[in-house]
Amino acid sequence: MNDRPVRPAPPPPYRRPWSLAGALERLFAALSMGVLGWLLSLLIEWGGMAFDLWAEPGAGHSTRLLQTELTWLRQDLAPITGHPRLWDWTQEGARLAYRWTGLEGLITWVVTPGPNEPSGMAALRRPLLHIGDYLLAAAQMTQLVGVRLAVVLLSLPAFAVAAVMGLLDGLVQRDLRRFGGAVESSFLYHHLKKLLSPLISVPILVYLAAPWPLHPTAMFVPPALAFGWIVQRTVARFKKYL
Repeated sequence: MNDRPVRPAPPPPYRRPWSLAGALERLFAALSMGVLGWLLSLLIEWGGMAFDLWAEPGAGHSTRLLQTELTWLRQDLAPITGHPRLWDWTQEGARLAYRWTGLEGLITWVVTPGPNEPSGMAALRRPLLHIGDYLLAAAQMTQLVGVRLAVVLLSLPAFAVAAVMGLLDGLVQRDLRRFGGAVESSFLYHHLKKLLSPLISVPILVYLAAPWPLHPTAMFVPPALAFGWIVQRTVARFKKYL
């Protein structure tokens, strides 16, 4: 028989609750999600145009999407939220997305060439004129993604409020369980906490890349309520003693 003593497993490394590297990692993940949503929206829109999946010809589908969601923001969300500048913020998001992606300069160059343009640049510009509908659709979808990003930023406080309410109720439930001598269990805690991040990231990615109009209320209110419920369950079922 092997009589060698069994060495105990080393303790897990200490992880700080907050660090600069972790904050930068989350910021990079958020930026990557925005870029991925924008690229997916362009690919889906161009694919629908190439295979005639949209009822509107040319860039009409992207134009209708942008006008529909801007109408929702102006008529539905601005009076409900009580923020008259909601329209201005979303318009600014569309303008910044259109400018930062370089599409504004590209389309301006394609439509209005310079007076002393070299022949090589003119030869490069001529093929782009034949795909003008695709460039226009890219411009419309980029502005739509900018509007949706502004809506996403304005919807994050709903997740924060739901999380705070779930946290407070979960702490009350945990104290009741602790004083009542109930059996503690970390099974639900370890399984439910894995759903917190997808409840925020998945609706945002779907909202950014969707090729159809999506009302922000229907898109973010149910995930925010589910987020608060899962926070309440994870805190309530964590442990009897912290």
